[in-house]
Amino acid sequence: MLIKSKLNAPRLLKNSVTRLHLLHDFNAIKLGLITAPAGYGKTSLLSEWANKQDGCAWFSIDKYDNNAQQFANYFIYAMADIEGVHCPATIEMVKQNSDLDLIALFTLFFNESAEQQKPLCIILDDFHHITDTSILQALSFFIKHMPNDWQLLISTRAATALPISNLRIKQQLFELSLDALSFSDQESLLFFESSLNFAMPSTTVLNLNEAVSGWPTALQLVAILSKDAQSFTEYALQIANNEHIYLWDYFDEEVFTHLSEQLQTLLLRIAPLSKINAQMINQLCETDKGDALLAQLSEQSNLIIKLPKEKNWYACNSFLKNFLLHKSKQINVKPLSDTEVATLWLKHQQADEALPFVLRSEDQHLTITLLQQAGWSLFHDGQFNQLQACFNLIRQSIWLHPELVILKAWMLQSHHQHYKVAPFIKQAEKMFIQHQLLLSQEILSELMVIKAQISINQGRINDALTQAKETLLNHASPSARTNIIAQTIIGEAYHCLGQLDLSYQYFQEVILLASEQDMHQNVIWCLYQQAEILQAQSLHQQAEDHLQKAVELIKKHHLESLPLYAFPLHFRVQRAYQAGEFELADQLCEQALEVIKSYDEQWYLYTYTLQAKVALERGNMQQAKQLINEIERLLRNQNYHSDWIAAANYARLKYWRLNNDIAAIEKWLQKAPTPNNAFNHFDQCHNRNLIRAYIKLGKFDEALQIAQANMVDAQQCQLQMEVNRNLILLTSIETKLQKFSNARQHLHQAVESSLYTGLDTCFIRESENLKPIYQELANDPSMIHAVKNKLMKLLSLSGISLNEGPKNPFDSTAVLKITNHSRTPRLVKNIPLTPREWQVLGLIHSGCRNHEIAHNMGVAPTTIKSHIRNVYQKLGLENRKEALQLSEQLIALI
Repeated sequence: MLIKSKLNAPRLLKNSVTRLHLLHDFNAIKLGLITAPAGYGKTSLLSEWANKQDGCAWFSIDKYDNNAQQFANYFIYAMADIEGVHCPATIEMVKQNSDLDLIALFTLFFNESAEQQKPLCIILDDFHHITDTSILQALSFFIKHMPNDWQLLISTRAATALPISNLRIKQQLFELSLDALSFSDQESLLFFESSLNFAMPSTTVLNLNEAVSGWPTALQLVAILSKDAQSFTEYALQIANNEHIYLWDYFDEEVFTHLSEQLQTLLLRIAPLSKINAQMINQLCETDKGDALLAQLSEQSNLIIKLPKEKNWYACNSFLKNFLLHKSKQINVKPLSDTEVATLWLKHQQADEALPFVLRSEDQHLTITLLQQAGWSLFHDGQFNQLQACFNLIRQSIWLHPELVILKAWMLQSHHQHYKVAPFIKQAEKMFIQHQLLLSQEILSELMVIKAQISINQGRINDALTQAKETLLNHASPSARTNIIAQTIIGEAYHCLGQLDLSYQYFQEVILLASEQDMHQNVIWCLYQQAEILQAQSLHQQAEDHLQKAVELIKKHHLESLPLYAFPLHFRVQRAYQAGEFELADQLCEQALEVIKSYDEQWYLYTYTLQAKVALERGNMQQAKQLINEIERLLRNQNYHSDWIAAANYARLKYWRLNNDIAAIEKWLQKAPTPNNAFNHFDQCHNRNLIRAYIKLGKFDEALQIAQANMVDAQQCQLQMEVNRNLILLTSIETKLQKFSNARQHLHQAVESSLYTGLDTCFIRESENLKPIYQELANDPSMIHAVKNKLMKLLSLSGISLNEGPKNPFDSTAVLKITNHSRTPRLVKNIPLTPREWQVLGLIHSGCRNHEIAHNMGVAPTTIKSHIRNVYQKLGLENRKEALQLSEQLIALI
């Protein structure tokens, strides 16, 4: 007896979206195959199409139809229902024969229906239930011999065993797959528009459609469950994450129960795993049929997906995976323990997969195995948090594994936790002796290169150079990690020693070797160092090119979360600051803070320093004060590289100078860094910090002596940016000391040098001190056109007019503050100067010579001499130098 409903196309849902366009190309094609998992609208599409056709037979197949007699019964009756089809003998043959020959049956049918003139289409829905060989062979015969205007349209969840290659070649095969049946964005919008009695933002609908990969069943469930916009949002999230019981029920009824018990058990076993291959199936199921089982799963469309970049590896469909985890708990299937999963992955050399299970298992032995197998891969991929978690698990066991000690030391170094590396290695060496470990030559070389790094951390550059070179002598292979790091340290040492070209060459060699070893962080660090070298040499575009390469590598290898990324960001902040682009500098600082927020607070020092410099340039003293306070706190509690200390001191001194905090400057000078030489940019900065402090205190001779030595070192090492900065400061000091000829020469050199260095803001910051020399320089007929233009630009940026006289710092308001201040010298209070004498002292402070003072005041030079003499007598001064020092002291009180 037949079930009549199996021979009729099911009714369409009220909210169905028309999709007939998907079958547009099926016209005049013999065989159509629609292959997709459950719930992708195969039946709805066929039903919609059938309703538009004349002469269409429908057969809904189930698992009971995988029998020749049963199949033939429904198949023949479906076609017999079509108007104009007469096959009484065929129907009788089906009724009478219990052991049917299907090919003979179909032959009879073709002969009986030979006079059928109209096109005919047969739809077989859910054909994946058919695996019987006799049915497949007979149906193949049927397709081959059916009239040209007949069509067969099949829907299935799995690849069919029908021979179709010949039809494909003859262009008589039409195929639709999951990609075509997934809802497009437009279809999802139309679907919910017809399904909901409330409006949802299109972005919400599109996000859901993307999350479920256009799966119609998931969208239908959200539509059924949602009563308003709030519930839509809640259910959309649950369905997208496969966390709703209705979705699990659907998988259970439509997918899971149709699988064999063996496949069900296998899927439940592999559910916790992110991927699987035949060997793992053999191990999990204690079988040797892994390949066959994997093939069976693969035949079930979309149950497992072949991973494109990993040969012979498969992964569960993400929706199915969550259902399987739920099902395992529901039927009390004992899941694999974290230890079992971790062991499984490690056995297959899949350390990345093993890592989370190893950490959850808290098994020391497994953790050590993982670190030995993949510790350096984790390191080079920047997975420092996971590395630290592993080291936390193995605790004291680390001392039994020198190779892991080396790994942890470099992890600390990569975090720039310099202060931890030296004591850690010292403790390690004690523990090696205690445990009587015999260290290999490889480990000894590794320890030597770490000590070289410690030396460079501590500023012992020559020691670092010696130790790194000794490592190279003891280690023959140029591709070894130890060798690469040793060469990196040699490059850094030469950079610190001012041998820039040699340093650059070492970094270039490291880039080549480290690239071959996939040591991405070393490559990035060397590119950054090269950028600093090129910047110091005023090769700005080349520096930017190197920096861009470093940033591209950081992004390519997803290392944006590492503190390493902060270095190129800081570099660009400094460039923006020098160019006066303070808004950009602030934005880059915020990016840097985002990078370092997960790391030790010591990382904040340099970013705070840069932010403080910008705040001071903008005149935001409140923000600058907060930042300087934080900088002070960090400097008290941490150890830092000389570079960061120099930069922090620059910001502190700038703040103190603007606030006339003489006491703070004097206190700082007592312990200020005083380099023996300045062959690099940070020692140059240390010296300029000293120079600015002495200038503020009126100690111009001391400032001049350091500035001259700084200039010699910068020129020797061809530090072009530092030479330019030093020339500007030299001009400022020489103006104060009335050495106008030297000042004019150095300012001319500074302006000319700035054509290549691009420095502008350094001139602006010293504009008050440079102003007296600008006039003479502007009138110099020997000045070339380019230098003249740059000078005019600097004057404009500084807001200086050459026709404007120097500003008198000692106006009536300033004089009142000075005379009432508790720190004002007694002579100044007891023997008051006249307004004209205050004006003379102010013009002396501005660097004006006698004839310039006379010109500004509109009096004869002899009168000015008299005024100067009176000022000296009243204030107990011997010469102009003492007058300058006193004026600096008084201005600090204003």
